[in-house]
Amino acid sequence: MGFFDSFLGIIGFGIGILIGCFLGFFIFIYFEPRDVKEPTKSLNEFDSSSLIDLVPRLPLWVMSPDYERVNWLNKFITDMWPYFDKAACGIIKSSAEPIFAEYSGSYRINSITFDRLTLGTLPPTIHGN
Repeated sequence: MGFFDSFLGIIGFGIGILIGCFLGFFIFIYFEPRDVKEPTKSLNEFDSSSLIDLVPRLPLWVMSPDYERVNWLNKFITDMWPYFDKAACGIIKSSAEPIFAEYSGSYRINSITFDRLTLGTLPPTIHGN
């Protein structure tokens, strides 16, 4: 008896899930929500003075879409970052070592050298306002 009860329970659970999903799907499809209101006015119904009053409320990316979009620059920086890192570290080393050489004798410092210098593996990202 225990085996048949478990077997029939599993079959009943599976059939119940299928019927529930089927009914839920049709309820979702055929019943529209009642709390959603249709827009009362479209942009064509506004007069020009009220549209001009709405313009300061719009975000900058709506008025000029190229303002905040600098994805091309971020992609360029990401692609060029290993080369820029190597070049910038070389410039920093070559300009800092003569300055360190001046101070190494006067302040009882034997030497100042760079073992390893890097700007990191993660490039900076640029964002708009």
